[in-house]
Amino acid sequence: MRSDTCVLAMAGAVGVVLFVSSQSAQACSVCQAGDPLFSAGGAAAQEQGTLFGYLEIQGWRKTSGLLAEEAGEEPEPGREVNKSQSLSLYLGWTPLDRLTLTLVTPWRFNEIREQPEGETPETSRRNGFSDLSLHVGTVLWRNRDVLPSTWIEARAFGKAPTGKSHQSVDGRQDPHLQLGTGSWDFGFGLAGAHRFAWGSLYASALYRENLEGSLDYRYGDVVLTNLVLETPLAHFMNDPLFGALTPGLELNFRYAEKDRYQGSDYDSSGGSVLYLTPTLRIRLPWFSGQRPPFLRFAVQIPVTQSWLYGQQHEGSVWSAGLGLAY
Repeated sequence: MRSDTCVLAMAGAVGVVLFVSSQSAQACSVCQAGDPLFSAGGAAAQEQGTLFGYLEIQGWRKTSGLLAEEAGEEPEPGREVNKSQSLSLYLGWTPLDRLTLTLVTPWRFNEIREQPEGETPETSRRNGFSDLSLHVGTVLWRNRDVLPSTWIEARAFGKAPTGKSHQSVDGRQDPHLQLGTGSWDFGFGLAGAHRFAWGSLYASALYRENLEGSLDYRYGDVVLTNLVLETPLAHFMNDPLFGALTPGLELNFRYAEKDRYQGSDYDSSGGSVLYLTPTLRIRLPWFSGQRPPFLRFAVQIPVTQSWLYGQQHEGSVWSAGLGLAY
């Protein structure tokens, strides 16, 4: 099979997954759009024995309607503003040929401001260790065993309820303020890449099943799809400064079911969102080797808000990270 044909097949498969999921699912408040494994490792398939680490800080702002305090009640008119950050460490290892394990350890900085209509807003904060997750990737096909330029990978992941999920503020337990969800979640998907002489094309699709967690709250199941193009400037110029830069552009799509609280839908959740994401990788100088350390910066910019359900507004999501592989 020619590598160009594989690229077209991979892109088509992602498109099919996106279409099918949009017919059967509905956006999850804990599921950020994008592909964190691509952010950490790029479009390269890991070689046996490879270790990598990626430390990323990410921040976002989202506005939604208030959550009802009791089952069956109508929520008060007003809004909830979630302005939070996460600091996540990705630790990856390829113990066997074609198999890569990635452990994600996140630290959350949660801030919720509730503003009932006509009342003084109240701000609550919680910081601490969140839910641990493990990602497993298995290369299904590659065009050569050493430094493949085209590969397709199957992926699975599981999330454990390691973050605190029953914290109280002023005698009230807000599910959105918790550091963890209290649920065991899992997912599966596909990813693949093709490297050209002038850059790389990457695509992925993931389905995530969120089980019911603490406080009778269940985040909606979600589908994430991504398409990424990166072009190293070293291909176009010999300047050492610009040669260390790799700009990129991503399309990050998220589509999920509504959240459920105490047996009822939370109407200000669910829907879909598409982000246009410019990125920049910077290869750090002073290091020799095939995979020197790098910095990565990205800003996810929502294309439209009209696909979201109820009272919701997604802001831009920024991220910055430092990666190292050896």
